[in-house]
Amino acid sequence: MNILGSMFSMVKPRLDDLGTDRLNYYYSTLIIMGMSLTITARQYVGSPLQCWVPAQFTKAWEQYAEDYCFVYNTYWVKPNEKVPSTVEERVSQQLIYYQWAPFIMAIEAAFFYLPVIFWSMLSTKSGINIIKLVETAQKAEGAESEDRKKQIDIICRHISNNLRKRRNEEETTKMAKIQRIFGMQHGKFITNVYLVTKIIYMTNSFLQFYSTNKFLGQNDPYWGMRILDDILHGTDWEHSGNFPRIAMCDFQVRVLGNLQRHSIQCVLSLNMFNEKIFLFLYLWFLLVFFVTLFDSLFLIYNMFSSHKIVEFLQQFLDNQEQDENEDTKKSDDEKKKVYRKEQHAILLSEFCLHKFTPDIIILLKMINNHTGDIVCTEIVGRMWNEFLKRDAKLVLQRFVDNDHNMETKSSSLKSVQLFEEQRSFI
Repeated sequence: MNILGSMFSMVKPRLDDLGTDRLNYYYSTLIIMGMSLTITARQYVGSPLQCWVPAQFTKAWEQYAEDYCFVYNTYWVKPNEKVPSTVEERVSQQLIYYQWAPFIMAIEAAFFYLPVIFWSMLSTKSGINIIKLVETAQKAEGAESEDRKKQIDIICRHISNNLRKRRNEEETTKMAKIQRIFGMQHGKFITNVYLVTKIIYMTNSFLQFYSTNKFLGQNDPYWGMRILDDILHGTDWEHSGNFPRIAMCDFQVRVLGNLQRHSIQCVLSLNMFNEKIFLFLYLWFLLVFFVTLFDSLFLIYNMFSSHKIVEFLQQFLDNQEQDENEDTKKSDDEKKKVYRKEQHAILLSEFCLHKFTPDIIILLKMINNHTGDIVCTEIVGRMWNEFLKRDAKLVLQRFVDNDHNMETKSSSLKSVQLFEEQRSFI
């Protein structure tokens, strides 16, 4: 019990998760561990199997028979059919899952938690301490103005340092090679590790679904739907054979040097729980797989679509309350007014698509997921103001130079076309 208690206490919600992550590593793990604990208590504390034995059996013989049948499997025969005459037929109808159910569930719970261990081990190698930054953002959310400003400064400074930092190409350590594989130099290390973690989540759900079917001896992937239909329509297990409550058991005892074979009938009350638990797991695995799949596709679209990145950051800039002390004199020249709008669009595009790496976008999404829009609004707003002060003139000048070069090329091309037209006319 102490081991189980320590396992339950170890599984906690994390601050570096998004979307359906918690559904996989937290809720699935706890639910399956709870089911495993329930079945374990029923097997080893209660009485999982009771058998109807001949009258000459003593209490000790009865206990021996029940323990033997629980350990060495039982087999199911329909009530209106005769018991198979050959041992091979009886073996083919054996129920081999009920003794191992709690251990299989414990393994399933462990496999649901493994992907987050992979994520936690690699995400810390990116140079961005996501958990600490989210904790700092949570402190900022409930802090006074001065403390709030300090916490926001810490986050912005950490992000700015990460944007300037690039891993040296010449490093040959094993971790440096892993970082290059996952796109560390392009600011995509966390993003790629996170997407791989999502793939591991989906693979785990699919394999859990498949292995559970094999463990129960079900060759039909729709067995869960059939059992659900039987429950809804009141079909008795005696006709379907799904998780039978009554089974047969054969065992031999040596009496005066001779082997005597006994066939007894046993009640598997444990299968009443197994039926509901495995049906729930059947539906749960499907739910977790498809929800994680759609969440992953939605994340990929949001992370690799320029429009969605700009939209994500734009929402925080729109929420920002700025005190503008500049003179806002309107120009009579409408063309200049349009040009100012173009300037803002150019600066916004440069800020969103080139000053923010995918890793920083993931970080902001996690901060926003655990704190809300207010903190992210201040972080993005602070970085936007710093960008305008430091880089705006350089970006606009570069755009003007490129635009001028394009106009020169365009005018040269028109002159060549005009010359060719005159030449052809002559």
